[in-house]
Formats: sequence, C-alpha cells, structure tokens
Amino acid sequence: MTVRSAGDRPTEAGTPRPTERPGASHKFVVEIAPKYGMSDPAGTALLAHLPSIGVQGVHEIRVSALYEIAGPLTANQVTQLSRELLSDPITQDYRLGSSTPSAAFLVGPHWRVEVWLKPTVTDPVGESVCKAIRDMGLPPPDGVRTGAAYRILGRIGKNHVERILASLLANPVIHRSTTERL
Repeated sequence: MTVRSAGDRPTEAGTPRPTERPGASHKFVVEIAPKYGMSDPAGTALLAHLPSIGVQGVHEIRVSALYEIAGPLTANQVTQLSRELLSDPITQDYRLGSSTPSAAFLVGPHWRVEVWLKPTVTDPVGESVCKAIRDMGLPPPDGVRTGAAYRILGRIGKNHVERILASLLANPVIHRSTTERL
C-alpha cells in the first residue's frame, strides 16, 4: 500500500520516509469504504432519491467516510489508527491519501464528489476522533476534519452531478465540495 502525506512523496507502508521526523506536523487523508461485495446503504438510499430530482442513468453510488488528520503522527501511526479505530476490518477497507485503490474503491470511469465541513463549522465527529487518538496513546493530533466521498457510476454529465450535489449532498453554508471525473 502506498501512503501519501501532504508534501511528501509516496513510500511503502511501514517504511519510514527520510523526511518524516517524530513530532513533525503532517496531514493525512484517510478514506473508509464498504468492502467489495458488502452493501452500501447510504449509496443505495441516494440512488433511490435520484428520480425525484430528475436524474437518470446512474447505476451505482458508493459512499466513503473521509478523515483529514493533521499533527505529529507518522504514516505508520495513521495506518494503525485507520485499522484499529476508523474502520471495521470485517466490512470496510481503508486507504491513506491516493494509495492504490482496493476493490472497495470504484475503479474505472466515474464521478467523484467530495463534501467536507468548512473549517469554520464545528466538527463533533472530528473532535471525538481526536479524543480517541489520544486515548490510544498516540501523539495528540492538531485536528481532525471529516467529510464524505461519493463515487457515482453511470452515464451522466456534469450538470446532473451538480444537481445531485446541490439537492442531496451538500449545504453550501456549511460544506465545501469538489467534483471530478475519473
């Protein structure tokens, strides 16, 4: 598995980077998704709502939880907390940054929409994760922000993706979002 920290080059998990110093501040993004073959209730519910907003042609939606973790943690420590705290090893896969996707993460042409809470909005889940990281005995993070990634598979254009985003996924008052075709 490749691990990427903001500003660092990829490396194999478990291999310390020369630039990774204990106590140095890093930013990691962890993505948690249902394992391939497991149901995705959130994705199924979104799919059922699409006809009500006039969107057709979507075959599947997969929803992942996103965690942006900033602080003096190493890639190995973030891998540990991803495995032991953030994901259920039976039903979920995790990946750090832009590491090679497993089967749980859609591969092939699709739209990826990320929705994050704005920095000015209180993030109670992020605060709980910070406390849990400290309780694990790991260095306390500077902060944790949460979001969601939506992978939308089907024959739809950008205008339909923007309609889905505006109608079902994000509130522009409290969320920031990105949309890209992969």
